[in-house]
Amino acid sequence: MFTIYGYNSFNGIKVLLTAEELGLDYDYVHVELGKGEQKKPEYLQRHPYGKIPALEHDGHRLVESASICRYLANINDHRMYSADPLQAARIDQTIDMMVLHVGRWLGVYFWQEVICKKFFKKTPDAELIAEAEGFLKAHLPYFDHLLEENVFLCGSEVTIADTIAYAMFQVHEQTSADISAYPNILRWYGEFSERPSVAAVKARLEKQGSMLG
Repeated sequence: MFTIYGYNSFNGIKVLLTAEELGLDYDYVHVELGKGEQKKPEYLQRHPYGKIPALEHDGHRLVESASICRYLANINDHRMYSADPLQAARIDQTIDMMVLHVGRWLGVYFWQEVICKKFFKKTPDAELIAEAEGFLKAHLPYFDHLLEENVFLCGSEVTIADTIAYAMFQVHEQTSADISAYPNILRWYGEFSERPSVAAVKARLEKQGSMLG
């Protein structure tokens, strides 16, 4: 049995989507960040930085969302990943470009317009939002081109690059981040939104009462 500790943010949703796509049987534990549950001693034993997500499986603990996704794929016959070193590197490349570049700037929107508003009652910093917008305009065309040539980010089959990227692109539904100029990203996002994994994750989060409002 797998136990996933998470929250309704893109890092937690990456892991849930991957688990659902793989058809895994898992328990989900919602970590209430607003109540400081992530800083309690018992949770710090799972994640030394007091963050989400965290995974427990067969007495082992893992942190960092992309690493958890790779692990889940690898122990399931490399499904959604690859046993071929070159293809695995291509998937990793796409993940890194998403997380370190596009995801970084989507994260600014999420922090400023969702987290700061909900937890700190702060007005978003317009200068930081403008900076994030500029960098997204520089980075998103590559992903749009990638999806012009492929059904999914790394070819004709869904991979962990898609579950990771989809979770991060969900930020545009909660913030002012605009992806309307990228038709191939919109096509991919719309089609992925219809996958059973997305509905299952949404239902689980709603049941836990952990949807952000």
